[in-house]
Amino acid sequence: MQRKPSFFPKSVFCTGILILGLLIIAFCEGCCSKNTAVAPIGSKRIGLMITPRGLNDKGFNDYAYDGLREAEKKYNIEAVVIEPSTMQDPEASLRFFAGQKFDAIIAVGIAFNDAIRKIASEQPDLNFYVIDSDISEGNIRGISFREDEGAYLCGYLAAKISKTGRIGFIGGVKIPVIERFATGYRAGATDAASNTEVVERYVADNFSGFSNAGQAYDIALDIYRTGSDVIFPAAGASALGVISAAVKSRAYVIGVDMNQDSLAPGLVLTSMLKRVDLVVENIVANICNGRQPDYIKRSYGLADNAIGLTDFQLSFKVVGEDLMAELATLRKAIIEGKINTGAKESK
Repeated sequence: MQRKPSFFPKSVFCTGILILGLLIIAFCEGCCSKNTAVAPIGSKRIGLMITPRGLNDKGFNDYAYDGLREAEKKYNIEAVVIEPSTMQDPEASLRFFAGQKFDAIIAVGIAFNDAIRKIASEQPDLNFYVIDSDISEGNIRGISFREDEGAYLCGYLAAKISKTGRIGFIGGVKIPVIERFATGYRAGATDAASNTEVVERYVADNFSGFSNAGQAYDIALDIYRTGSDVIFPAAGASALGVISAAVKSRAYVIGVDMNQDSLAPGLVLTSMLKRVDLVVENIVANICNGRQPDYIKRSYGLADNAIGLTDFQLSFKVVGEDLMAELATLRKAIIEGKINTGAKESK
């Protein structure tokens, strides 16, 4: 039996305390620094709740972590990161976290929605911000992205590069945020070449689909074997498995969330950036400036430079100047509202 590649290198960060199945990480400069100085009296205390095995995902969680680190430098906050051991009982994880003294808690991902709804009602004076959610009730504010805008560009690119007229999309789980990726990807592909076939698959029917790189690897291999020559995964850490499958198949892939171009130079055509770091930093800035939750921006897209593509530095020979220029023109047209990227929600 062929041995599958390892997708999750061990994260290196401060040793935490295991309580109620939670890994609580004391947040400090450089992550492994022995500096444990307490923030000055009066500074804001902000909690960031990431998903299990979130750090070192080279994507969504790492971006959120980077944003909190940058905010810590700029606003002198006391920042604490929590990483649940599993998503089987996020309510217990969040209840413990909310029981500490925080000025606000930022949760990364829609998977925390139900748990936050319950805990927020028990903590009416604590504000919760949920990234990738459209929830807005009481002391909870969701912040979402217009993923369809960037995914449209990815679909257009994939269809133009494809030699087979067949491209793939792999989602972590079928939920609204991932459907925005899929919708934009299909719209861009069909606008580029109307006869393009988009093969759509999902890693799981629950949130484990965002942290199962092995399953994503198998799905991607199957999609490549059946004729697709480009795959775009919107699957969190599972996307690393798709990139590994692209290397194995010597086929093309599009990265997601962070710049993943260097993970397979030349095979990763580009990465669709989803700047969670900017969102986290913006939330903290508003909290530190004393602004109310309703003031915080709740939708981010191309016009905000929170969604975008990487610069094709490592795939220039494959993509070429003409297609890069086309994509730049399309980006401008999307921002101006001249292209329908397929999303139903208002922008």
